[in-house]
Amino acid sequence: MRGSSLIVTQTMAVWERMRKHCGWRRSAKQISLDAIIPLFMIPLLAVIAAQSVFCTILIFLSTPLLIYYLHHNFLRFLLRTKFFLMWTITSVLMLMLVFEVNIVPLLEILPEENLFFIICVVGGIYCASKTKLSADHVGQEGVIEQSLELGEGSEELCVICRRKTSPQAYHCRVCQTCILNREYHSKWLDCCIGSSNLRWYIACLSFSTTAFIYGSNLTMTSVCHPFILIGTMLLPDDCSDVYHQLDIAVCFISALYSLIVGIIIFCYLIRHLWLIYLEITLDEHYLYRNQYDHETLKNVS
Repeated sequence: MRGSSLIVTQTMAVWERMRKHCGWRRSAKQISLDAIIPLFMIPLLAVIAAQSVFCTILIFLSTPLLIYYLHHNFLRFLLRTKFFLMWTITSVLMLMLVFEVNIVPLLEILPEENLFFIICVVGGIYCASKTKLSADHVGQEGVIEQSLELGEGSEELCVICRRKTSPQAYHCRVCQTCILNREYHSKWLDCCIGSSNLRWYIACLSFSTTAFIYGSNLTMTSVCHPFILIGTMLLPDDCSDVYHQLDIAVCFISALYSLIVGIIIFCYLIRHLWLIYLEITLDEHYLYRNQYDHETLKNVS
């Protein structure tokens, strides 16, 4: 009894220390609940969706509504939630794990195809980390150094953070600083996109689009009956029997999820490339559109 009590006491002590600290020698930092939810939510939704076609349709239709409900009622009241960043990290790790553990052992794909997929995934992760690190670096130092390069007469005072910034800077209420040529605040990377990290962000979108769509194609052509489109390019043909085995069904669900995410990221990429071609930022685009809508409404009135 004394030994079991000692084990329980030690276990509770370890758990309490892990809950309150993000490192044994670092300062105390409590782990927020919103950052833990995606770690359990995404695998659970994938297993439920893999049960049948009806469950697949239900999960894929209800998940965006569930995320919107959580954001509208809980997450938007947090100053800087980690929910969406952890959703991104968990999704990438889960899809990569499913592909390497379940798809590669089927020996349906070539080694060079797997190598190209890994390169795209690693490239997307690296560019995403550089995007966030560049944004955090600017957030810590502000845009004072960047504005000084534009000349003394080109500065103005931000009414929120009371700093001298460039006229092209925009104050982000989430990052609590001014961002030069700010595009928007990306919740999925938990950072602002501006002139300091736009190139890394575009590269991240390019690698991620290729990785998600290409990985989805490799997975579907491995678990479904494929057909040859052109040369060695395969596309899935019949996926009616994927729900007979749970592991194959999970692979199919992961491929669908990867395809949807890849299409969404591709739309983001096209929009940012178009804005770069027009030489305006996303915030400026929204500002011009709101002014145009206001003038149109005024003329109609």
